[in-house]
Amino acid sequence: SGNSATTGGGSYYGTLNNCTLSGNSASSSGGGSRYGTLNNCTLSGNSASWDGGGSYDCTLNNCTLTGNSALSVGGGAHTATLKNCIVYYNSAASGSNYSWSTLQYSCTTPDPGGVGNITNEPALVKVSHIGTNSPCVGAGNGLYASGVDIDGESWGSPPSMGCDEPIAGMLTGGLAVA
Repeated sequence: SGNSATTGGGSYYGTLNNCTLSGNSASSSGGGSRYGTLNNCTLSGNSASWDGGGSYDCTLNNCTLTGNSALSVGGGAHTATLKNCIVYYNSAASGSNYSWSTLQYSCTTPDPGGVGNITNEPALVKVSHIGTNSPCVGAGNGLYASGVDIDGESWGSPPSMGCDEPIAGMLTGGLAVA
């Protein structure tokens, strides 16, 4: 959190599991892991002065990217491969949520085409957590889920999109800002 670099403000060339990357900045890849892999991570509030506010040129599995920004392209992700991810509420001059990326079983807008993607709002109850009423619940593909979610809980079958597998009866309702 709160790091800065020329490339990869949060991480560079790494494999990260169940991590939170927030408030980082860089020219490219404000949040994280250029040339790396992120599993079950949340990337929020990161920024890039050029491209890839959340991530750039990496692979993301079951990650949630929200509130990231880039001045040029790919507010959430740029030239990335995203599977079972939520990429929503990011900003950039072009490609607010993603640019030049491949998405499968992910929740984003506009529709990237491809297999299993949805454009419905993810019904977040926290920056990284979805409500039990989210369209992302059970909408992922088990081939891309590994380990446990960001809270250490087991993935459902099929898993949810994003870094969180909600527990029934917990985390319902809309996100409120105070």
